[in-house]
Amino acid sequence: MVLLRGIWIYALAGTTIYMISLVFPLITFAQKTGGLSGLIQLTYQKDRNKDIGAESEKNTFTQEYKLQYQGHVYSPRLLMYNIGGTFRKEDSDTEESRAGNTSTKTKSKDYNLKLDFIQGTKYPFTIFKEKIELPTWTIQPEQTFQTKQTSDRYGLFGNAFLGKGINMRYDIRKDNTRTTGQTEGTDQRNRSFLFGIDSRKEDKFIDTSYNYQHNFEKSKNQFEAINDAKVSWGLRGKTTNFNMDMSYNDNSFTEFTTTTANMNLNYMPSTDFNSNFSLYGNKIEQKENRGYFTTLFENTTYRISPYLTTNQNLMLYKSTGDFGNDATESLTLGLVFTKQAPQGITYSADTSVNGTAQQSSTTKDRNSTFYSLGARVSKFFEKISSEVNAGGSYYYYNSSLGGRTTRYAFNGGFISRFIKNMTLQSLLNFTEEDTIGDEIEGASSESKTKRLISDNSIGYFLQLGFRGSLDAKVGAIFEKGTTPRTFRYGTLTFRYAMRRDLSANAGLNFYKENINNTRTITGFLGVEYKLRGITMNLRNELWKEKGTTGTKTRSSTFLQASRPF
Repeated sequence: MVLLRGIWIYALAGTTIYMISLVFPLITFAQKTGGLSGLIQLTYQKDRNKDIGAESEKNTFTQEYKLQYQGHVYSPRLLMYNIGGTFRKEDSDTEESRAGNTSTKTKSKDYNLKLDFIQGTKYPFTIFKEKIELPTWTIQPEQTFQTKQTSDRYGLFGNAFLGKGINMRYDIRKDNTRTTGQTEGTDQRNRSFLFGIDSRKEDKFIDTSYNYQHNFEKSKNQFEAINDAKVSWGLRGKTTNFNMDMSYNDNSFTEFTTTTANMNLNYMPSTDFNSNFSLYGNKIEQKENRGYFTTLFENTTYRISPYLTTNQNLMLYKSTGDFGNDATESLTLGLVFTKQAPQGITYSADTSVNGTAQQSSTTKDRNSTFYSLGARVSKFFEKISSEVNAGGSYYYYNSSLGGRTTRYAFNGGFISRFIKNMTLQSLLNFTEEDTIGDEIEGASSESKTKRLISDNSIGYFLQLGFRGSLDAKVGAIFEKGTTPRTFRYGTLTFRYAMRRDLSANAGLNFYKENINNTRTITGFLGVEYKLRGITMNLRNELWKEKGTTGTKTRSSTFLQASRPF
């Protein structure tokens, strides 16, 4: 019966299912031995696009077959082996009203072998090999293109646990990839070697590694050698945590060398005080240029009282060398107040001030400051399951180059779940901003915006027994001010499990915008059915947009049958 149902699904795509009859005996064998696993999967997808003056339709059918066998020799601690392969075939036909018809056929074969030796001991290691073949045919009315890519990958990696928390690791890999059939073929041969040692204890660690890559493009006679070395170590105490790492990377092909050093110190003597300090250094070298970059970050947070917290952020940046001489200093001081009063009232307020100085060898120096202030209050009414909130903020920015920004913002909202299964929400937001840009070459820009937004919606949720749910929402957004607009939207989501092996879900979204008089509708319908280990999925999606310039549609049909074993 499993085979007959699989044939019926395959026939929906208009082809045969002879591969199932060949693989099906292996499924029975796998159920007996337990070492064999795999997957049979058939997928059909149809996409239709209709635009203004153009139409296209694409049909794709994909077959995928996987077989994997796992076992051991004498004992799993001696040798575990994993042998597998994947065959995948994809046929697609595309019909376009402007470009004509195009057919693409792809076949891929993937063979892999993995041998895990003496796992669970002090010296485990693994040998692996993988081979991939990927030919592709592209058929057009007057010509046919064929390409083929083959890859051979193999290598060795493992560990040596030397005692006292010391571990040595190594990784050696080779990757040969060749592409033929194109105007210009490729023959890439990559080699990599990694060696590392790490030692970890409760309060400290150290980790070192060296990675060498040898890449050679034979058809173009291009050689690339990459050297990458890293060292990192750390200490952890009762109140401090210190980490540091250094790295070196050199590329012979790009003639690009980078050296970096990072340091981080975290100090937390109590739950009320936390300070973090980070220092980053970077050196870049090219054939004729050098650059040095340094950045310092410092952040401190202190809780003065249960309701009052202060924070401070410092940033220092400096670059020198052939890439430019620049510097930036920035300091921000902030204060946050939060208090929950009886009867469900919450108060909060915050303020911050920042000063920034920027110096550059290519542009004018700039000093800037900004100030911000905000406050908010909310009240929750438990008897009617409702909340009311309101807040406001002020922001001012000033630059030595003439730039200035002033912004006022006020917002408030109401949300209620008093009616069972229903959510009522109303939000109001007002913003006014005046901006003058920095003077650049004697000119500056100026803009003024004013915006009042009202968002009102009604949501409804219904639990359909233990198997389903219905979620719906409708609303409207009205925007007044510099650019008045109106949006209307609605969403509907339905989920239901008819039986343990049969479930369905559907959705519908509607959106309308008044400026361009655009209406957009999206919908989907999905069904999942499980029968004797076979999972079948059907999903249809539709997108439609109608505006002053015309109508656009997108639709997709997805059908898949899969049988893991």
